[in-house]
Amino acid sequence: MTLLGFRLDSSLREELESNFENELRFGDNIASFLELLKERKYEAVLIEEANLQQDALINLVKKVVEFQKKVVVIILGESSNLKVVAGTVKAGAYDYLLKPVEDKEIIKIVEKSVKDFKLMAERVDKNKNTGDKLIGQTKEIVEVYKMIGKVANSRVPVLVVGEKGTGKKSVATAVHQFSDWSNKPFLSINCISFQNELLERKLFGYEKGAFEGASFLQLGDLEKANGGTLHLGNIEALNLDMQSKILYLLQEGEFYRMGGTEPVSIDIRIVATTSENLEELISKGQFIDELYHKLKILEITIPPLRERKDDIPFIIDHYLIGCNEELHKSIKGVSKPAMKKIMRYDWPGNVNELKNAIKSAVALCRGGSILIEDLPSNVVGNKISKRRGDIQNWILGDWIEGEIANLKSKNQRDYYGNIISKVEKELIRQVLEMTSGKKVETAELLGITRNTLRTKMNNYGLE
Repeated sequence: MTLLGFRLDSSLREELESNFENELRFGDNIASFLELLKERKYEAVLIEEANLQQDALINLVKKVVEFQKKVVVIILGESSNLKVVAGTVKAGAYDYLLKPVEDKEIIKIVEKSVKDFKLMAERVDKNKNTGDKLIGQTKEIVEVYKMIGKVANSRVPVLVVGEKGTGKKSVATAVHQFSDWSNKPFLSINCISFQNELLERKLFGYEKGAFEGASFLQLGDLEKANGGTLHLGNIEALNLDMQSKILYLLQEGEFYRMGGTEPVSIDIRIVATTSENLEELISKGQFIDELYHKLKILEITIPPLRERKDDIPFIIDHYLIGCNEELHKSIKGVSKPAMKKIMRYDWPGNVNELKNAIKSAVALCRGGSILIEDLPSNVVGNKISKRRGDIQNWILGDWIEGEIANLKSKNQRDYYGNIISKVEKELIRQVLEMTSGKKVETAELLGITRNTLRTKMNNYGLE
């Protein structure tokens, strides 16, 4: 096998030489590496990330792919940043190996990669922001980063699977942002938030006279997002009729507006997310088998937080910054005893639950570090009997507890008014976002009058 290495350490070089003898070339700086790259064809290129900056590493991968059209590029890296991992894979790297990896294992991976090689993505946009749930450096989350890079530039549907709170929407967002049509619209809809008729109206639009009150032609969000990406969150919530309409869209690349007789052609990539076992729903007659197989052509599975606990300190560091800003605190970290409690807990609510626990702890904290007494009772191990039922209720309970503590610390009263107003403002904001600012539709979803909505929007500064 012909192989070119960049900045490889001596022990790996010796291992490679003992396996491949005279088929090797090594570059110790970018100039010499690029010269060797132009001299001959290689089956594999092995790049040590070393001290390369993100842009330099991605550009180096691009250069390799430019000069060597059919080559396996493998990165040996220490970074677990989504932009670096997904970016290098998208730029053309076949794999990103997170160190430490044994030299002999690297040899096996290189040999297998050359044998199984398929060129993945081609270019990367280095200036993209990604979802805040995708944080960590364990191999489990790095595999997710790599999958994002691999699927980004395909127009084939993607199914993202994971437990509640793992960051499925963040993955869907990243898939769009790393694609070559990231400048096109990204439409995200939580299927649970709409009755199916309202969702159909929102997605597909309607013709004049389609239903009572439809006095004009209304384009749906699909037409407005043409060329971009549609994220369908909690797709299991769709009824069979809506599922069949989504299936038709995937099969034919067209749809019908409500009340319409002429099909509307569209080019949109669908990323569906779910925390349910769709195969079980199929067996119960609640999900269309063909739609499931259409969606899961490309599948990304997000591991639960309990399977990547080594990422927890990094996630906490990330959220501490935001919590400090929001709550006007200056918490520097977590005490060792508190961190032990955090690491022992299984986090059934995943990253969402951890995020809310940290916010609650920051609100309660009186010193420079979070202590055991600042943590939610379920994390510490107390009052377990209260932790039954829906995970979302746990998270809500912890958030309310943190808000009360924050108000108490400021000697503020009217807990009801302060907390309910926050919930109401956020609810209205999210529904306005879902309806693209349409007040009539927003009021209908909220179950209030348009005048009431207008007053509340004015009070909360949402105009």
